[in-house]
Amino acid sequence: MVVPEERSAPSDSPGQRGSPDHLCAEAVAAVHLTALRRQFELIREFYGDAPPHRSREAFWVALEVAAAHLRGEQIALRDLAGRAQGLLSAPTLSRVVAELEERGLLTSETPPGQARLKVLHPTRRALEILTARARDAFGEFAGIVGAAEHRMADAIGIAPGDIPTSEHGPV
Repeated sequence: MVVPEERSAPSDSPGQRGSPDHLCAEAVAAVHLTALRRQFELIREFYGDAPPHRSREAFWVALEVAAAHLRGEQIALRDLAGRAQGLLSAPTLSRVVAELEERGLLTSETPPGQARLKVLHPTRRALEILTARARDAFGEFAGIVGAAEHRMADAIGIAPGDIPTSEHGPV
């Protein structure tokens, strides 16, 4: 149940409601929630109503590998361990990769002379699953960002295209 704002406790959120900081925070939360909801839908579609314990980790691994492929970059198991920043161990990632290989979403190779390097690649199937959802997801995310830009422009009294930005976003 959503509690109407006037009945909820005072907030410690950054910025006043309608301020650029508040609007940015609201948009970022909406993008993350949308991504998570889409993730849950895909996990349910792929695994059914009883997904394995590490399904979210598997989804992250598959996306990291697909993103590297789409950027024309090579990614290895050790790169994933670094990107996980200690939240997932190398053995856990190794098990997740093995499961994704069994399910036909990833392949791996060991380059000659580099026995400790496991280079990962998405399968055609994995890329098809991602691209089948790409337009709808992109449209949804763009809608969230566009609406936030319009609200921010209204809040500071300028045209949406004139919002000053830094390398970290609106200023």
